[in-house]
Amino acid sequence: MSNLMIHDHNGDASRVQMNPSEDQAVRAIPLASRSESLQKHILNMGWLSTSIVHDLKNPLGTVSAGAEMLMELDLAPTEVKRLASNIRRAAGRMRELPADLADVSSGSKSTFQICDIRHVIDAVSEAVLAIAERQGVRIVSDASIGLQIPLMRSRMERVFLNLIANALEAMPHGGEIRIGARQRDNGVLIEVEDTGPGIPRAIQDRLFEPFVTAGKDDGLGLGLALSRQTVLDHGGDMWIEPAAGARFTIRLPLKRDEEVL
Repeated sequence: MSNLMIHDHNGDASRVQMNPSEDQAVRAIPLASRSESLQKHILNMGWLSTSIVHDLKNPLGTVSAGAEMLMELDLAPTEVKRLASNIRRAAGRMRELPADLADVSSGSKSTFQICDIRHVIDAVSEAVLAIAERQGVRIVSDASIGLQIPLMRSRMERVFLNLIANALEAMPHGGEIRIGARQRDNGVLIEVEDTGPGIPRAIQDRLFEPFVTAGKDDGLGLGLALSRQTVLDHGGDMWIEPAAGARFTIRLPLKRDEEVL
C-alpha cells in the first residue's frame, strides 16, 4: 500500500492509502500513451522529411528549365511572362515544403480546402509546360469542370507533379500525357496516362513500395510510395491499370472523412 496526500480547498491535508498496482496503473497509462504519440509524431516527421527532400527536385527542375529558356531563346514578351510566372509558382512550392514540415513538428493538422480538381491539374500542367515543350511532350487535360473535392492542395499538387515528371522522364523524345477526372459514385477517379514504354512487369507488384525503381540513374524509388501515402491520407487510394504506356488511377472521396489527417 502507498500513501497519497490530498489537500482540500481550505488547505487541510488528509492521507489516502492506495494499492501499489492501482498507483502504477495510474502512472503507466499516460506514459504509454505519450510514448505511442511521440513515436507516431517522429514517424510522421521522418516520412514528411523524406517527401520534402524528394519533392524539391520537381520545382527545381521547373526553375532550371525556365531560366535556361529565358537565357537561350529570343522569346516574345508573352512567353517571357509565362515562364517567369511558372518560375514564381515553382518557388512558391519550394517555400511550402518546409512549411509542411513545420506544421507537423508543431503538431498542427494539415489543412483541407475545397478545390476544383480541374484547376489543380491545370496549374500543375502549366508548371511543367516548359520542360514538356522542350521534350516535345503534349499534356492534355480531359478533367471534368466543376468537380469540387476537399484536398490538402500543396500535397496533392506534388502527387501530380511526380506522376507527370515520371512520364516526362520516360518520354525524352516526345509523346503525350493525358489526365482525366470524372465523378464515380461518392468519389472522383483521376487517370494519368502516358505513351511511354510502360512499367516493367518485374516491378509492377511492388511499384508503390519504397526504394523500388527501374531505369533511373539517380532515382531513389520513393516518389510513388510517397504519392500513394498522400492519397491514402486523403481517404483515397492509387493503383496502376493495363495500358500501352503507364496509366495511374487515383480515387479521392467527394467528402472529407473527419478521421483523415
